[in-house]
Order: sequence, then structure tokens, then C-alpha cells
Amino acid sequence: MPTASAILEEVNLESLLEDYFYAEARALAINRLETSATRGIIEIEGPPTNDENDIVLGYVISRLVLAATDNQALVNYVALSEARRAELHLSSETDEDLVDFVNNLGVVKVELDGSDFNLNFIDYVRAASKLREGDWKLSNRGVSNGIVTLDRKTLIRLMREVIRQHLEELPKAPEEIRNRFQGTIEDLKSEVSKTFTERIGGLNSVVDERQAEAMKELGRFDLSKAPPCFNLNLMDLQAGVNLAHPSRFFITTFLSSLNQDSEAVMRLFATAPDFKESFTRYQVEHISGKTSGTQYSSPKCDTLVSSGVCPGPNALCRQIRHPLSYYRVMAESEKSPKNRLKRILLAALNKEEYPSKLLEKNMDRMGDFDFTYKDSQRRKLSEALRVDSSSKVTVKINHFQGRAYSVEVPNEERKIWITKATVNLTDGNSDFDCLPITDWKIALPVEEAQHKSKKIDLIVKPLEIDLDDNETRKLFLILDIVDET
Repeated sequence: MPTASAILEEVNLESLLEDYFYAEARALAINRLETSATRGIIEIEGPPTNDENDIVLGYVISRLVLAATDNQALVNYVALSEARRAELHLSSETDEDLVDFVNNLGVVKVELDGSDFNLNFIDYVRAASKLREGDWKLSNRGVSNGIVTLDRKTLIRLMREVIRQHLEELPKAPEEIRNRFQGTIEDLKSEVSKTFTERIGGLNSVVDERQAEAMKELGRFDLSKAPPCFNLNLMDLQAGVNLAHPSRFFITTFLSSLNQDSEAVMRLFATAPDFKESFTRYQVEHISGKTSGTQYSSPKCDTLVSSGVCPGPNALCRQIRHPLSYYRVMAESEKSPKNRLKRILLAALNKEEYPSKLLEKNMDRMGDFDFTYKDSQRRKLSEALRVDSSSKVTVKINHFQGRAYSVEVPNEERKIWITKATVNLTDGNSDFDCLPITDWKIALPVEEAQHKSKKIDLIVKPLEIDLDDNETRKLFLILDIVDET
């Protein structure tokens, strides 16, 4: 605000960071940050306990320290705490002063209309873009001649959101600061870090502890098997983003369906800036069925797409219709070697009816097949096809196609569902067919290499397969992806 900016006119950055005169302001800055990171509140008393100038300067220093930490989760925690503090102060303003404050911020423009406040619907949509639930939707607000009318309480809550969004983005350093530090923000971060090295390390540790504690609660849950919709929303949650209700509902139902304890799920949300234990506990226990008696099912993929939870499908997503199916398919490598081999052979034989004799014949030929490998030599594909051991090859993917299908097991009322990828390899000289990939931890990076037309390092082994009574072929089995790093 203009009155606060005036306090900075005669202050230079070097004095602010080093001069004993500003020691109290530096202490207030750290207090703002530490209480935001640990408790989500900012407790700073005004005059006479703290000088008004020190409070303003402490706020400025806190922004500089945030820039130096380079930790977006911490930035988000502090942004919400500052916005809540502003909300508390705005609640005590007169209507006229509230209008002046809102208009001085320059994000939206409001006019006082009796005891209500009017603003252009475009300003409203921009300010409430992250508030997607219930009454915040424009369709539920009502628009008259392009104007949205809000009561005092709603306007103040909206301004909390405007302030939070504003403070989540650290501004570029002013020209004089860039000049003082040779024109780069990294120099500014370095200078601030010299003064607050120990405190910055402590703040980052608090954030790391909050995130680590939440993940520890999930126990045996395997993130590597989770679909993109879960992982990306979890990343946002861990980064201090306040997720919309559909995303929170999905995370809760998805984990509950995998038998995660409601307490562990509840603690996961502790990394959110707006975390309230009692409210979160009620929601999680209700959704998981602990208090409601009804466990809500995880939404299907089409629901996640329509509600904005899905970030976009990968190759496996396009073969399934439910995020829980994704998790189960990604567990292929956890099956026994015999079961894994049988499923690969079923995928290769591609019969509508269960090929019992043909399957048994191939299984006998393979014996006690082992998917592990060691000391694989680097070879060309043509050479790798002629040896019995595994080889390390550098190839391009000529063809990749995913498919999900089922095979009915004879004399049993069940089907075997297989999600496979057919693949063709080339090393520039010749093309070679592979046994279908049923392990999608391998299939996904293979598909990515094909999509980007880039080379990929694989561990392959040739296997001789009877495809029917009259055809025997030697095909590559892809055992693993090689990560050279």
C-alpha cells in the first residue's frame, strides 16, 4: 500500500540486511516465516509492542528471505498465512476504508452500494478463479448488467484469495536492487542468504519434515504404481497448493480404496497451507466410511477428466477406465516369474480361447525362467538375437501399440485380463519384433521414446516361442530399461 511504501523510501538493501538499527525488523521477518511454516499463523503485535516501521520492514525482509529459500511450498504456506492475517484486519475496517483498500490493490475495482459491494463480473471471475466450489461459481452468484454484488463478508473472503494468489508469486527485483547486485536475482538471493543462512536452512527443514511425515504415514503405498492424476495432485499438495474439492475427494477415495488408514490419509493433507485438522478429519472419515458407514468409490477416469482432476492421459491411461485399474496393472512385476511369463505368452499367442496345450508346451520349454539379469554385454540387435544370454542394446522404437483384452479360463467362471503393448525395435540396420510387454513400468518409457523418436537403452533376451502348431519364432523379451545415469 502507498503508506507502507513510503517507509521504504530512505532505506537501502545493504543496511536492511546488515545494520544493527534494523535488527528488530529482521527478527520480525523470521518470526513471520517460522510461524507461517509451522502453525499457519502470523502473530505480530502492533504499537507499542512493535514499531510500525519495523513491522513493514520486517514484511519486506520476509519476502527477500522467501526469494532466497527458493522453496515454493514455503512461499505458499506464508502466502496463505499473510492472507489470513490481512482478512482479520480487513474485518475491522469501515466499509469506505475497505473499498479504498480493495481499489488501491489494483486487482479488482469495487463500488459501495448501500451495505453491498459491486464489481464487474470479469474482475470477479479473475479474483475467484481458484475458488471453484458452491456459491463461488459465477452461475450461482448471479450477474445483473455485467455486475456481481457481494456482501461485506464475501468481499473480504474474496480479497483473502486475491492476496494469497498475489503473494504466491514473488515479484522480480526492482531496478535499483538488480543494479546493486549486478542485475541478477541470483545475486540478490546470494546476498540475502549470507545474512539468513541458518534460518533459511531451518525453514526448509520444517517444510521437508511436513512433507516427509505425511508420506511416511502412507506405509506400503507405492507411488510408482499410481496414475498421473494422483501423482500430479499429490505433487501440488506437497508443494503447498490448496487443491480444489474434486482433487481432494479423489485422493481420499483412491487411497481408501487401497485400504489406506483414514488417519494416514488425513495426515497427508497436513501439507496443505489451509490445513485444519478437525475439518479435514471429518471429511476424510466421512468419505472413507469410518463415520458415515458408506465408503465412497474412487471416481472413474471420465469423471476425473470432466472435473479437471485429470492432467491428461499417458499410454496406459488410454487402455483403462479407472485409476484403480492403473494401479493394479502397474503391479505386474510383483507377480511370480511363472505367472509373469504365462501372461506374456498369453499376450503373444493372442488367442480368443485359452490355449492350454500351446501354453503348456511353451512353459515347459522355458523351464524355471528368471527375469533377473547381470553382466549384460552391449551388442547390436542382430548379434543379440544369436546368443542365449541377455544383451544391452541401443535402439529406436519403430512401433508401439497398447491394448487391453480378456481370456476366459476353461472350466472356471473367471477371465484373465491382460493389458499389453506390442513393440517393434530397430538399431538402424534391421527391424525386430518383441514379445508383448505386460509390465507397464517398462512399457511407459518405451512408449515415450517412440513418441519422441529418441533412442533408448534396453536389456533384451531372445526366446523361441511356438506361436501355433506350425510356427515357431525367436522374439526378443524386453527385461528392463537401462538408466545410464
